[in-house]
Amino acid sequence: MIREELEKRMQDRFHKSLREADDKEIYLALLSYTKDRLAELPEISGNRKLYYISAEFLIGKLLSNNLINLGIYQEVSEVLEENGKTLASIEEMEPEPSLGNGGLGRLAACFLDSIATLGLNGDGIGLNYHMGLFKQVFEGHKQKETPNPWMEPESWLVDTGIRFQVPFKDFALTSKLYDIDVAGYENGKNKLHLFDVEGVDESIIGDGISFDKRNIGKNLTLFLYPDDSDEAGNLLRIYQQYFMVSNGAQLILKECEEQGYDLRRLHEHVVIQINDTHPSMVIPELIRLLVEKNIDFNEAIEIVQKTCAYTNHTILAEALEKWPIHYLEQAVPGLVPIIRELDLRIKGRYQDERVSIIDQEGRVHMAHMDIHY
Repeated sequence: MIREELEKRMQDRFHKSLREADDKEIYLALLSYTKDRLAELPEISGNRKLYYISAEFLIGKLLSNNLINLGIYQEVSEVLEENGKTLASIEEMEPEPSLGNGGLGRLAACFLDSIATLGLNGDGIGLNYHMGLFKQVFEGHKQKETPNPWMEPESWLVDTGIRFQVPFKDFALTSKLYDIDVAGYENGKNKLHLFDVEGVDESIIGDGISFDKRNIGKNLTLFLYPDDSDEAGNLLRIYQQYFMVSNGAQLILKECEEQGYDLRRLHEHVVIQINDTHPSMVIPELIRLLVEKNIDFNEAIEIVQKTCAYTNHTILAEALEKWPIHYLEQAVPGLVPIIRELDLRIKGRYQDERVSIIDQEGRVHMAHMDIHY
């Protein structure tokens, strides 16, 4: 069946047989076929759903992994070999998604893979970076950073048609939700939800990886971990993080309401896993959204406290984010009164400045907020 299906796709699209086609053409036919097979898989369900929010998902190339999990890797390999091709050479045509960088992102990807294989109900939430971190080349015996684009007209991304409005201080951005199917090994599937900006513009990138950090509507999802050596870079990271968690929280509440769940019992249906401190603002954002839905402020705090969990990957000071509160006031002022109230409650409970959320220098300790709430 796979042989006939691939031959048909090759003829319909390229008017060639498998034997006549080049590696890129075969890759595109195989991508299309595999995506269709993934679309047929049942979505994993369960009484409580995990939403794993992470700034990184280092998922790697997906073709072989998907073929293995669908149980068709061997058959596809044999069909290709019959036509003088190898799966290894076809895999070389696949760009690697630039959605992560290191252990944090690899762990997130492994969790998603394992969750689906175990048949557990859990989706990932992140950002759809166009250029990833960067790639390094040598020119004239000097190191140079260049963009690392990976998105092509055809990829594993599926435009869901879902859009949300994300409010910042002086403007709002419209998001665009893409999904990637995450297949378990011979099991059903979950989703990796990746949010992008409707108006992102790759043309604003200048020499190397330089770009105007202040043009948030066009740059927000260009790079993973943009340079934060100045105030504009710090603010861009805050904009990125809030964009991720606001979209994620809106999606979670949307899915719960579609299921007919009582949001006052959100924690019975949902657990939100905060992967390191980058998604920390989901705590005050979810409180804000619940209050908007006419839930009492105190009750909203209690609901969120029961819903959110946190993984801390390192105790290195530079990795435990501490944002000056005046940066948050510039970017996401709607969260500041909530964060101040959360801090007051902790200061009233513990007479130790070392565990407060806002320190004496006016910095918001994201890890402390994650641990307390």
